[in-house]
Amino acid sequence: MSRNYYYLVAGFPELSPDQKKLPFSLLELKQELAIHLHKDDYRLVSYLFLEYDNQNLLNLLLKTGKEFNPAGNFTREFLADELKDPEKLPGYMKLFLENYKNNTPVKPKLSPENQLAWHYYDFLLGLKNDFLYKWFWFERDVKNIFAIFNARKYGFDLESQVIGDYELTENARRSLSKDFGLANEYSYIEDIAEIYGETDFVNQEMAIDQLKWEYLNDMTVFSSFTLEKVLSLVIKFMITERWTKLEPAQGQASFSKILHRLEHSIEFSKDFNINGKRS
Repeated sequence: MSRNYYYLVAGFPELSPDQKKLPFSLLELKQELAIHLHKDDYRLVSYLFLEYDNQNLLNLLLKTGKEFNPAGNFTREFLADELKDPEKLPGYMKLFLENYKNNTPVKPKLSPENQLAWHYYDFLLGLKNDFLYKWFWFERDVKNIFAIFNARKYGFDLESQVIGDYELTENARRSLSKDFGLANEYSYIEDIAEIYGETDFVNQEMAIDQLKWEYLNDMTVFSSFTLEKVLSLVIKFMITERWTKLEPAQGQASFSKILHRLEHSIEFSKDFNINGKRS
């Protein structure tokens, strides 16, 4: 049965991709989600944080020296141990490490980052959740379309840039048209092409995030307090936090305090309880 999260959704701050600060960190949000979501729903939310685990895994594997991001699902110690003997990692990470160790990449010209991304999206697109499936498909499309435009503009080998073998990447290999002959199937190709023409890098990045924002809005237009709404808000929070990190560090506030205040200041119809079941 689908669960609703009234106080959790109501407790989210107002979000926009260009705002300058957030009242709490992504890590604090993640901790509160673990408390307030049903364990099955939190498991689905946790997939959104795998991108940070991917970054951490690559940084440790390639010894880049970059700062460890605690927003992922796994600790530094866990990942370091798994690099020595992968046993408990998600299957796509273990497959990547096996291919990396044996020098048998999924595609010969792919960088380690793109090899991991290939396995990552294969895994995500196998999830049995319609919202996550559509979101991760869209996210991969956005990355691939930009990669294809870059390859054409700068003469990169397309095979080293795109992730996944499917209609979009296959058509890009065959067609030289701006929309790869897929404008009817992929309506956002034209939007991304227009954004790609933006010469200011920051404006370009903001426009891409705005496109993602609008896509999330369209996906949840009929969702108010559902898990899908929570998932979309978490993604929006991630987008916003990335921009706020370009600003001076701001003071942190506890998300649990906001939830507590809302639980004592907002009354929903007595026909419903916090889990969305009729009384």
